[in-house]
This record gives sequence, C-alpha cells and structure tokens, in this order.
Amino acid sequence: MPKVLALTDSAEDIKNFCEEADTHFFALHPLPAAEHTYEGFAQTYRRLKASCDLSSIDVVVAEYVESIPLLYFMRRDGYHCPALMIPHTNPYPFDILFFFLLVAEHSHPGDLVICGSQNAARAYAHITGMAAKNICTFGIKNVYGKQDKRECRERLGLPQDRRILLYTGRFMNDKGLKPLLGGYRRLREQEPDALLVMSVTHIDPPYYNRLAPQMTDVILFHRLEKERTATLYNAADIFVSGATSIFETYGKSPLEALACGVPAVVPRFDGFPYYVDDTNGGLVDVEYLDHSNENPYEFARMSETHFVEKCRGVLRRTEPLDYRIPEWATYEGTMKVLPGLLRDMAETGSTASLRGSSHKIDKSRYPASVAAVLEHYGLEESEDLLAKAGRLGLVDRSNKGDETLLRNLHHELFLTMDAHRG
Repeated sequence: MPKVLALTDSAEDIKNFCEEADTHFFALHPLPAAEHTYEGFAQTYRRLKASCDLSSIDVVVAEYVESIPLLYFMRRDGYHCPALMIPHTNPYPFDILFFFLLVAEHSHPGDLVICGSQNAARAYAHITGMAAKNICTFGIKNVYGKQDKRECRERLGLPQDRRILLYTGRFMNDKGLKPLLGGYRRLREQEPDALLVMSVTHIDPPYYNRLAPQMTDVILFHRLEKERTATLYNAADIFVSGATSIFETYGKSPLEALACGVPAVVPRFDGFPYYVDDTNGGLVDVEYLDHSNENPYEFARMSETHFVEKCRGVLRRTEPLDYRIPEWATYEGTMKVLPGLLRDMAETGSTASLRGSSHKIDKSRYPASVAAVLEHYGLEESEDLLAKAGRLGLVDRSNKGDETLLRNLHHELFLTMDAHRG
C-alpha cells in the first residue's frame, strides 16, 4: 500500500481516489497572492516536516499552487518522490509560472500536472516542459440534472414570460462581466424579453460598484446552495459568460448548465472550446489585446457584437441541441481514472538523481516568452524563482510585472491552446 502525502483542503475528494493508499493529510488552503512569501512557505514547510516522516512518502498529491513551493522544499531536502499536481489554474501570471518552473527545474520523472481540458494540458507542457494530462478536477456531481423549467421558475420567483440568460460564478474582474453586461444591453435592443440572472459567490465590492450602473434589469442571487443553483440552471434558457479568465483550465459552470439541459454561450477561450460548440451552445469570438483590460493580467476580451449574434442564434434555434455531458467531466469519471494513475506514479519510486540543490537555469528549455521573463528579472538560479522573485515583489504580486512581458506570456499560453484546436 503506497504512502501518500496530500497537501490539500479537499480531503473528501482526495480520500475518494486514495482508498487503496495510506494517506497523510496536511491541510493547505488557497491564499491571496499577497500572503505568498518565501518565509511564509518556509514556515509552512517546517510544520509539514514536523507532521510526518517525509522519507516514508511514495507520492505527493499537491493541490493548489500553494503546495508547489512546499514540493520544492521537500526536494531540496532530499525527499525525491513523484508528485501529482492539481493546480486548478493555468501557469500564469508570473508568480504561478515561477512556482511551476521551480518544480520543472527539480522534476521527478513521474511528476504529472492534471487539469480540466486538453487545451490546458498542452499549454502546461509547452510553457513549463512538464508532463500534463487532461483529467477533470474533480468533475460535475449528480446534483445537476434536468428539471421542469416552469416549476423551477416558480420556486425561485422568476418570471415565466421572459427568456432568461444565466451567469453563475464569482463577481470579480477576471470573469469578463463588463463585456457580458454590455452584450446583454445590446441583446435587449433586439430581444426585449431577454432577462439576465446572475448567481454569484465571491464579490469584489469596488468592481461591483463600478458595474452597478449597468445592472438595471438584472436579477442577482448571492451564495445559493448547490440544490438551489441546480434549480436556477433549470430555470434558464441559456447559460452565458464573458470570462476570459486566466485562472481556470476548463470552467465548471457551463458543464453544470449543460448537465441541466441548458445551452452555453461562452468565449472561444481557454478550456471552453474543449466541450462547447454549435451542438450545445455557441462560442463567441475573442479579441487579443495589446494592453491589459479590466485587470493587469487580462489581455483578451469577448466580442459583445458576436455575443449577441450567438445568443440570438441559440434562442431562435428549433432543432434539438446535444446536452450530453462527457464521461471525463463527471465526478464519477474522474474517480475512475485517478486511483490507477496514483498507483502507477507510486511504482516509479524515489530517485536519487533528482537535482535538489539550486542550480543554473537552462533558459533554452523554455519558450522565448518565458526565457524573456527570466532574463529581464535576472533569475539565473532555480532558487531565484522563489527567493529573488519574492524580493522583487513578483511572488506576492506587489510588483505586477512588466506589461509587455505579461502580454507576450499570456498570448503564448492561450494562443497555444488555439493552435491545437481542431
């Protein structure tokens, strides 16, 4: 029975695919970037090292980016087992990129990054050179399914005579809510009975206040529980999003909508094209920008005019759409795949050949956009990716970084995804 170290706050999910393993859980929570410091990670590592015998570990399950520096510290100290990394994000901006380059520079042959779309997996492999695989993390649970639309609207107090567009997710500036609201306003000019309903979790108050004047004739729900969210999906005619978010590799909300029999109209960006097309909704054109848009890392924006065109096409469509959820996107499907993957990784064993100490980075291993970042900030040794980058304010994002370098890295990452789409 392999010994697994799980760096996570998702103990239930990890237990479901580590049933055949002896698992030591070390609680690790997502933190604001401002709390990402070298000393903070070092302190957490000292607590980790005191919590178990790291020499007995066969595989590390490293969830969230906060676990990646701890993995580096383990390898620096001579604990050389493979790691299954579940970042729930892309390797961008600079702080996240540096974390993964740090592991790439101290890699184990059995290391694997898993992310929710083939597009994102290819991008990880291209940007960092690390092995990556499309395994949904952790898939759609069976609470989402078809219900009667009229009854669902009645339960939620929503009008029966309006065509409802639904957005679910965070109300934050990486979710493309400004172009979404702009597209909605344009759509209302041609389809006056359209109604936008938003169900949001986390709200960025300054961002919400900036967009509040555009929220006329928008219904807003806050922090609905899963069962009520499933009811809301079933009350909708279309799921919509303007998200050109850099932080998600596939986007779970459109899949939840599809599971409820609701078509999705979303940007042609990141993982969305992996499962959305004209058979179950529509993909909206995206403009890649020379300068950042709503936040310092956003260099893509959904076309409002194309959004209107796609929404109208779906609303007017008479032939049936295909709402089947692919097996890979279900929670059950995920849990069928991960146990075998974990066993295979455990069998690769520890390796004494893994480089533990800091060493000179071979920049030629990486794309030009990555090498340019390393060169610009003088990151020469692997330890620099955490220590020097931290002193420069690039790890806690107090220094946002050079806009041209950020843009070039953004386009390298997301246009790589575009280049592999069939």
